[in-house]
Amino acid sequence: MPSYNHGRYVDACIEAFLGQTFQDFELIIIDDASTDDNVDRIRSHKDQRINLITRAKNCGVAQGMFDGFRLAKADVVAFFATDDLPAPGYLAAAVGVMTRSTSAVVAYFPSRHINEEGQFTGDVSSLPFGVERTEILRRSFLGGNQLTSPGMVMRRDAALGSLVPSGVAQYSDWVLNNRLLLKGDVVLAEEALVFYRISASSLSARSDKAIARETAETRLMMDDFLALRTMSQVREIFGEDVDEFADLPDIHVPYVLGRLAIRSGYHEKRCWGYETILRHFSDPAAALSLSEKAGFSYKDLMALAPVLKGSPVKEINDLRRRLRRQKRISAGLALLAFLVGGYLLLSR
Repeated sequence: MPSYNHGRYVDACIEAFLGQTFQDFELIIIDDASTDDNVDRIRSHKDQRINLITRAKNCGVAQGMFDGFRLAKADVVAFFATDDLPAPGYLAAAVGVMTRSTSAVVAYFPSRHINEEGQFTGDVSSLPFGVERTEILRRSFLGGNQLTSPGMVMRRDAALGSLVPSGVAQYSDWVLNNRLLLKGDVVLAEEALVFYRISASSLSARSDKAIARETAETRLMMDDFLALRTMSQVREIFGEDVDEFADLPDIHVPYVLGRLAIRSGYHEKRCWGYETILRHFSDPAAALSLSEKAGFSYKDLMALAPVLKGSPVKEINDLRRRLRRQKRISAGLALLAFLVGGYLLLSR
């Protein structure tokens, strides 16, 4: 559990874990250089299963998450934040689902939303029940994050093989989700055994800086799909979406992924798609092959440049044209007035 300035919440979180129906666990808490009484509150809980790691400098949630994975001794690890809460049967359900589903590398639980006072808001983060792993990846590629991270349970070796860059803040869970789903099976539990706290200070809160980070991290996240090397792997995830590219050889997987991303409703993903095609087309051999096998040219590349939906460019250009027309009319009227004035002056 990464923890930063959660002195207000951490007692309740620790007590909820110590009160689990399943008791054979280790609780690793990484304090990320908190400036409140977070560390003192954690240390007040005298239980040998609590392993507190304190940092002198703030390093972010992703670094805390993976420090915990590295320190864990068990084969199964779960991720929590110390402002969230597990239901009493959470750990028993988490261990049970991973024991029964031996092929799964990760399992997720729906979460009930609570406010800063710990009261249920009535909202529940649902999961895409009845959807195959590949379809979840397809939706994640084209749209938004499909999975909830609080309470996610992983095979430790799979988690360690999916480490996210420590600077990632907004989408560390989304990047991790995709990397795990690219590795193996997923289980979607039906019972909501996690209480997810919504607060103004959380990373999910909207701000200009958060949106800027999301833009950069979206492109980093999309790069993970370039691990797909063959058209058969791409077809496994995207199915009929790649029918029009079925005759292309494996060398053109980046081009196909770029074309698919351009169909996304997310502008950042469309930009990633265009950039991926541009990089691929910059290889002379790839460009020649695309020309021969798909009739794709430089002109086609230029036409694919994504336009921001709702862009004011057209309105601005129309306004400029109206202003130019009004200036011409004004100049014409001024000239006419000058000529009429001159004529009247001469005729006196």
